[in-house]
Amino acid sequence: MASNDSPLASWETFAPSWDEGMGDEGNEYFRFLELPILEKLLNQLEGCRAIDLATGNGLVARWLAQKAASVIATDGAVSMIDHAKARTDTSQYGGKISFHRLDVTSQSSWDSFMASDDGGFDVIAMNMALMDIQDLEPLARSLRRLLKPNGCFVATLLHPLFFTSGAARQIVVHESPETGQRIVDRSIVMRKYLNVPPARQLVLEGQTQSQYVFHRPLNQLFAPFFQAGLALDALEETNFDESFRDPLREHAARNFTEFPKILGFRMRPV
Repeated sequence: MASNDSPLASWETFAPSWDEGMGDEGNEYFRFLELPILEKLLNQLEGCRAIDLATGNGLVARWLAQKAASVIATDGAVSMIDHAKARTDTSQYGGKISFHRLDVTSQSSWDSFMASDDGGFDVIAMNMALMDIQDLEPLARSLRRLLKPNGCFVATLLHPLFFTSGAARQIVVHESPETGQRIVDRSIVMRKYLNVPPARQLVLEGQTQSQYVFHRPLNQLFAPFFQAGLALDALEETNFDESFRDPLREHAARNFTEFPKILGFRMRPV
């Protein structure tokens, strides 16, 4: 992969579109699928020291700052940090949020970050970014060093089984022999799961520029964290219910309600 086509360079270019798409409150995926996971797995934030990794336009950092004592919002893309700062009202959050450029795939970037602040954190969050990261090992090693003994790491990502694997959505239409009414059956067809190369995907609805997504089966997703001394203690899966169905686009992922779109998990130091 060429350096000028790297995931990080792509996010630098994509930052304005991402900021516009997320706004101050986030899109439907954030509000109805991702935020409920964060609220459930991070239910005791009062007085915490927190880090928001891959902050984007600062959506999760601002949510954390409403309850936590202090939050460091980080991102590898400078443009993203600029948009996060612009979205953050200093009169509302005061000095509770600070910003730091951090490339989670680079050990030297982690070392620089920890040299300036290694006092230990209660919470480290990463919302919808693990599938964008080529190498998880620097992240896993650094989490173990930064988390307090009773601290936790919480992450959400596109579900590896049903979405980053490149699974196909299938629609079968037939009539009920009892009623004559039309029945629409929706299913997922998987051709690969264990060995899926990086692929381009559109991140936002209506987006024209695609980003790289790195698929990992579940054992590969969790292995770096287990090896670094973290243990899994909570797992969540969410998707839209029938109230979000899109009748104009039968193929829309939100219509496939039986297959979770988002995977969330929590890990703690062993």
